[in-house]
Amino acid sequence: MNKLKLGVVVDSTFNLKESFIKTHDIRVVYLDIMVGTETYRDGDLTNEQIYAFVDQNKKVSTSQPAPNRFMIAYQSLLDEGYEHVVCLTVSQSLSGTFNSALLAKDMLEHKELVTVLDTKSAICGAEYLVERLVEKIETEHSIEKVIEGIHNDISHGSLIFTVDDLNILVKSGRLSKIQGMIGNLLKIKPILRFDQGKLSVEHKVRSTDGILTYLTNEVSKLRDKAKTVVRITYTTTSDVANQFCEIIKTKFDDVSVKVSGTISAVIAVHVGKAGLGIYLTNE
Repeated sequence: MNKLKLGVVVDSTFNLKESFIKTHDIRVVYLDIMVGTETYRDGDLTNEQIYAFVDQNKKVSTSQPAPNRFMIAYQSLLDEGYEHVVCLTVSQSLSGTFNSALLAKDMLEHKELVTVLDTKSAICGAEYLVERLVEKIETEHSIEKVIEGIHNDISHGSLIFTVDDLNILVKSGRLSKIQGMIGNLLKIKPILRFDQGKLSVEHKVRSTDGILTYLTNEVSKLRDKAKTVVRITYTTTSDVANQFCEIIKTKFDDVSVKVSGTISAVIAVHVGKAGLGIYLTNE
């Protein structure tokens, strides 16, 4: 237990490493993945298995957790002696998970002991924010300061990611069917930015090299302002993620960069094959 006695709850889309979860006594509330009539817990299937089901024309969808799952997580921490619980969730513009977490808070006898925060982010951005939360719990002297600090962190960073198949964007309404068809024919790879819970198509390229060049330039722009942090994640293409990591290390010796790992299966369902994402922020 940390010195502030502040417990942490996140949802499974953060895709935290098991060692990190155990070290910091974090509770993870899992989302569900439905494949046909079967239901799996996020984490039970690899991204490769997800895409194999898609290739077999099986219906694959996802579902937010029931509020009861969050309530059990909150109560377990409070029962263990934590004086307060902070819950971070994937952006509410992407999932109803945040609302489930809020409903769960209202189900508690002492709901004032739980703070639920929308990260306004996802994947490696959400992972970075929970790492910052843990740091603040270990260094700050009040729960109020911790919550104030994580609010500040949430307001800074943004995600940039690419998708290999434009049909994903068509289904989400970001592109028309005609735009998607033309884009796929021309092998156009869109670059999207997810900033403070809002998604926009920012740029389009035609090659992986074009993607890496664009992302490198974005890191360079942010680096001119303050200490820059870059986190990298992917659905299936670890080689491209590691290649980009090495590019950043070679070009910028003052940028904190690492490959976080794979995108959680729940998010991978909606991103598609060969998805690559980076989180950019200043500290």
